[in-house]
Amino acid sequence: MQEIVKYHNDFNKIKLPSFTEQEQNILMGIIAKIRDNPKGELIEFTPQELLKFSTENLTHKDLGNILVILKDKFFKADFKILIENQDEIGTEIINLFQKFTIWEWKATKTLSRVELQVNPAFSYLVNQITANFTRFELAEFIALSGKYTKTLYRLLKQYRQTGWAQWDFKEFKDILDIPSDYEMCNIDQRILKPALRELTQEQNLFDFGKRIPFQNLTYKKIKKGGNKVTAIRFDFTPEQVQEELEAQAEARIAENIKNHIPTSADYEAKQEFKNYKGVEISFYDSKQKLIIAIIKDFDNETNKLICYDEKIKKDFKLSFKNLQKANEWIAQKIQGIY
Repeated sequence: MQEIVKYHNDFNKIKLPSFTEQEQNILMGIIAKIRDNPKGELIEFTPQELLKFSTENLTHKDLGNILVILKDKFFKADFKILIENQDEIGTEIINLFQKFTIWEWKATKTLSRVELQVNPAFSYLVNQITANFTRFELAEFIALSGKYTKTLYRLLKQYRQTGWAQWDFKEFKDILDIPSDYEMCNIDQRILKPALRELTQEQNLFDFGKRIPFQNLTYKKIKKGGNKVTAIRFDFTPEQVQEELEAQAEARIAENIKNHIPTSADYEAKQEFKNYKGVEISFYDSKQKLIIAIIKDFDNETNKLICYDEKIKKDFKLSFKNLQKANEWIAQKIQGIY
C-alpha cells in the first residue's frame, strides 16, 4: 500500500465524533484517493478498494454496515467554515460530502460500491493541495491501533518539520473527543501514555520496512494558577521533508552520474551491465516525483536493467536508453541548464 494521505491543515480542526479505529482507517483511505481528483468529480470505491484500508477480516456485509455508520457520523460531525462580508463574520456548519451513496446488490443485499462527491465548500481541504498541508503514509496510519493514537498522530504530522506542537488544553480535548468526565489522571493513563508508547515504537510496515512514527516524542502539561492545565505541548525530532531528501539525493548523485551516462553502443550490450551494477540512479516520473533507485541486475529477456526502489522496496525495469535520458536530464538540471 503506497497511498499518501494529504489534506489541508484545517481538516485537523474538525472534530470527528467518536470515530472508531476502522472508521478512521476507511476515512483516511478515502481522502488518499479523492485528493487528486478534479473539484466536484463523482468518485467511486469498490468493496475491494475499501477493504484494503481495514485491519480486520471484514465481509462485504460488515463493510457495508461500517459505511452506513460512517455516513451517519459525517452528518453529525461539527464541520465548520468561516464566512465573512464587509461588516460581519459568520460560522457555517456544512457537510464534508455533498453526496455519499451506498449501493447494494439486490440479490444478496451486500455492498456493491460507494459513490462520493466532496462538497465544493470543502474542496480546498482535500483537492489539489499545494500549501499548508498535513501529509503521511496511509500504511503507517493504518498500522496504528487506538482511535486516540490515530488522531494524535494526524495532529502531530502537521508539525512534522518543526518538531513541536502546542494546543490550548480544552481545544485539544475537543479535537480528540475525550470524554468530559475524564480527570487529568485518566487522560494520562488511558490516552496520552498509551499513545506515546505506540508512536515511539518501531512499526513493521511490511513492504515499507520498519520505522518509528515519531522519534523522541514527549509531552508536557502547561499549568496556570495552581494545578489547572491550560495547554499541552509535544516535542519530537523533526522529519526531513521530501524536498530536503531530494536535494540531498541530487547532490549525492551528481558526482555519481558523471561517469555513468551510457552511450548509444550500450543499448543492447549486456557486457556493459558491469559498468552500471550498484550505481545509484535518479529520474523524474510523469508526476515530477524524483525516483531514486539502485541498478541490481540485468534481464536477459528484455535487455533491460533491473532496478530497486528503496523507498517502496520493489524492483522495476529500465532500458539503457531511458537511463541515458534520465541521467542526462538530471545532470543538466543540477548544472542549472533547466
